Amino acid sequence: MAQRQAEMRQFNTVRWTIYILVALVVVLPYVLRLPLPLKFTPSRDVRKLYDRMDSLKPGSHVLLSLDYDAASQAELQPMSRALLEHCFKKGLIPIVMTHWQSGLGLDKQVIDEVANKAKEALGKEVKSGRDYVFLGFKPGYSNLVLNMGENLKGAFDKDYFGQSTGDMPALQGVTSLKDIDMGVDLAAGSDVGMWIAYGSDRFNFPLGAGTTAVQAPDMTPFLDSKQLVGLLGGLRGAADYETLLDMPDGGTTGMLAQSSTHVLVILLIVAANARLLLGRSARKRE
Repeated sequence: MAQRQAEMRQFNTVRWTIYILVALVVVLPYVLRLPLPLKFTPSRDVRKLYDRMDSLKPGSHVLLSLDYDAASQAELQPMSRALLEHCFKKGLIPIVMTHWQSGLGLDKQVIDEVANKAKEALGKEVKSGRDYVFLGFKPGYSNLVLNMGENLKGAFDKDYFGQSTGDMPALQGVTSLKDIDMGVDLAAGSDVGMWIAYGSDRFNFPLGAGTTAVQAPDMTPFLDSKQLVGLLGGLRGAADYETLLDMPDGGTTGMLAQSSTHVLVILLIVAANARLLLGRSARKRE
């Protein structure tokens, strides 16, 4: 009985030690803002999306559909931040919307963050309705996209803040999806396929996408068929885009936390197997 209790105490000690180590390697990169020790090469699909965005002229309109909520925030919010930063850096006009009402607060948060950051960098106020448009949420899904394709200002007669879109300076020259220069859907669900079928294929605008890592392989057929101009896949996709922007942020920090956790798990597996082999060897000698 005493031996059993001692084994249980040892088991619990090892278990809590592992929990604490994992917590430390995940949290410390965010708390200390540690730099990534090694630089990685951005993937081809990320570079294609970046190059397409970077080729747009100042004043071009980029539609960003942020279709996710808190469950996918860790992977997709850094992508939103990076794309918005690229827009403001290049003088592009982002038109932001979402099909997910549950993610509306996250969308507002990231827009405010990047707008304030751009204000500090550019030395001038980044204003809603002039430098960007936040349309917010509206139900309808594919029907909403079709309506936007015919009359964007009719589909969204007011933006998130209640401003009329009819005479909005930021939407000057834009009457429908046919007039936007680029679209990007950041999706935690099946929204990318919907945007292709009812948006880019019908109204002839280039479309890029960002998805969670588990969804990224499903996007390969759309990349092969050129229906997507590029793809950000998971946290690594966000970090790749930040690398191209030379603006490390949440994606890069997240990659350090993720990579550190992977290294820790490998070391723990090696240590556990080494202990097992040493124990067997000791019992054989006895």
